Amino acid sequence: MRRFRKLEMFDGALMMFTSFGYFEDQDENLQVLLNVQESLKKGGKLVIDVMGKEVLARIFQERSWEEQDGVFFLQEHKISRDRSWMENRRILLDGSDRYEYEVSHWLYSAAEISKLLEEAGFQSVMNFGDLAVSPYDRSARRLVGVAQK
Repeated sequence: MRRFRKLEMFDGALMMFTSFGYFEDQDENLQVLLNVQESLKKGGKLVIDVMGKEVLARIFQERSWEEQDGVFFLQEHKISRDRSWMENRRILLDGSDRYEYEVSHWLYSAAEISKLLEEAGFQSVMNFGDLAVSPYDRSARRLVGVAQK
């Protein structure tokens, strides 16, 4: 994604379920958006879905777990770098089997994601609270940015 670019090839692009912001170097994240912007036709749109900082501030839990059919899924979250970086530790317990992995990513506010999209050359950026285009307000469940080339 740091190199993929097909000049003015696509009508739209989707980045769903926090599939953006995993490169520690913010310039690499910006490069991804530049590549998307250049790959869109004039008028093409990008929909980017992340967990917004504003939403996270309301629902954050340091630890959580759930069980389904005897399989346990444990999660531990840590926010660092001035509330801009999320470190996630996930453990899956299935009988005597244990799987553990860690994944980290940037956190963005509505203003920050808008600024980044504008830096990448998008002309029109609107933020919503879900895929049903509800307002991005205190009841928002996600941060969904819609940006047009």
